Amino acid sequence: MNWSKGLWRGWLAAALLWVAVVAAFAAADLRDRQPFAGLYAYSDAKDAFLPQRYAADEAVVEDGVRRGVVARTDFADGTTLAAPPDLGEERLKEIADRFWAERWARRADALWPWGLRAAVPPLLLLLSGAFLLWIARGFRPAEVPMEAAAEMAVETAVESGAEGETPKAVFNTRSAGGLPPFIRSLGPDPRRRRVLGAGRLTP
Repeated sequence: MNWSKGLWRGWLAAALLWVAVVAAFAAADLRDRQPFAGLYAYSDAKDAFLPQRYAADEAVVEDGVRRGVVARTDFADGTTLAAPPDLGEERLKEIADRFWAERWARRADALWPWGLRAAVPPLLLLLSGAFLLWIARGFRPAEVPMEAAAEMAVETAVESGAEGETPKAVFNTRSAGGLPPFIRSLGPDPRRRRVLGAGRLTP
């Protein structure tokens, strides 16, 4: 059983499920709210865009627009900017352009906490699992690689041959006569030998 692969796939499935759950909660919490929608008011004293978080502000802005004391600008993403009309038309246009250009920074500030909620728990789980696996692997018996085992077998065979014992498992099949050493070591049959010059075998 491959525990490492199984735990990795289990963590991946759990992480994807967790991210999906957090994304669903984030969408429900941020829907129709700042910075993706809602009302903002420009403060000339602070030179900043202040989110208006009360439902009554919409009615206040509408009343101010009717009375000519509030300049209102609606944007394509559902946000609305209210500013003092006495700033002048050109200044109001600059403020509106700046407000629209800064929308990504406002969205990043709102999404940052949700990103941490989605990323931190799976990462902590992954690091904890890797640490526990590292500890568990320390209790395993040492495994000798196949190449190292082969080298150890050759060294053992050489040492045994040096002590007068015939190696039983390792043979060198290369020789000048084309025969393995264990066959050549048998030597000629002592009962049969070739007589030089006679061209025949004698018992």
